[in-house]
Amino acid sequence: MTVIKPPGSPTRVFIRNTAILFLGVLAAAFTIGPIEAESTGTLLLVALVLALLNMVVKPLLVFFTLPFMIFTFGLGILLINALLLYLAGQLVPGFMVPTFGAAFLGSLIIGLVSLAVNLLLPPRPKLHVQWSFNASRSPNRSRRSISKSDVIDV
Repeated sequence: MTVIKPPGSPTRVFIRNTAILFLGVLAAAFTIGPIEAESTGTLLLVALVLALLNMVVKPLLVFFTLPFMIFTFGLGILLINALLLYLAGQLVPGFMVPTFGAAFLGSLIIGLVSLAVNLLLPPRPKLHVQWSFNASRSPNRSRRSISKSDVIDV
C-alpha cells in the first residue's frame, strides 16, 4: 500500500481556515451591532484565536456533547461555535461580544460566510491511498479457483 500525501501542507490548510474565519468575523462585526472590533488587526487576531480554538477545544467539546449533537441532529454545533466566539471575545482585547445571543448570531454569520467561501474555492486536497499487489507468485503455490461452495450467504 502506498500513501500519497495531498499537495497542501497542514500549515497551508491552517492559513486557509484562518483567512476564511477572518472573512466571517469581518462580516459578523459589520452585520451584528453588538459585536465590535477596534481595528482590522484585532479581527485578524480574533480569526487566529478562533482557528486555534477550533483546532484544540472544539473537538473536545464535540466529543463530550456527542449525545446532545446526535439528539439535535448536529444543530448543537452552532451553540459550540457561539461559545467559542464568546470566548474569543473575552480573550482578545479590543474585540467585544457582550452577550451570548450576539455570539450566536455572529457564529451563524461566520458559518454562512465559511460555507459560501468553501463553495467558491476549490476543495481541499484529499488523501489518496493507492493499493498495489505484487503479481509474482512463488512457483510452488497453485492458484485455486472459487466455487459456489466457497461463498457464504448471510
